[in-house]
Amino acid sequence: MASTLAPQSSEELVKHFLKLADLEVKYSEELKALSERLRHPVLKALFAAIAGDSVKHSQIYRAIVDLLTAVHPLLIDQDVKDIADTILKHIRTESMMIEETKKLLDQIADPRARILISAIHSDEVTHHGILVSIEGNIARREVFTEEEFWNQVWRDSPWHGAPGG
Repeated sequence: MASTLAPQSSEELVKHFLKLADLEVKYSEELKALSERLRHPVLKALFAAIAGDSVKHSQIYRAIVDLLTAVHPLLIDQDVKDIADTILKHIRTESMMIEETKKLLDQIADPRARILISAIHSDEVTHHGILVSIEGNIARREVFTEEEFWNQVWRDSPWHGAPGG
């Protein structure tokens, strides 16, 4: 895809993200088809993995479009609890996998296997960073607790819940 200047308006930005999402899907389909034709296990795996990443990128672009064009409910306390319970486990798992893939990269000499382990290692590092960012920024910032709701209705209201005071 040729490089373009950043879109100026929100509408242009949405169109741009949708175009990128469609391109990622097309790219994914081409790589998946190539992967299915190959017998070489390393290339087959790498092209299939890249095709999967392209599908993921398309989903992310579409999520950005949704973020820019739709109203979203705030996270409730239970959502945040579910995220916190799950995400901390996965942050620990990603850390363990980062260490494991580092060890494997130090031990394995076969360049074909190293390419695969290196791809996994890179993904694990990226996943870890994303999960830490979600845990520290998104979930905590978007939560709207029941206590905050009632404080807005009663305590923070100039009329304390009654019309006109």
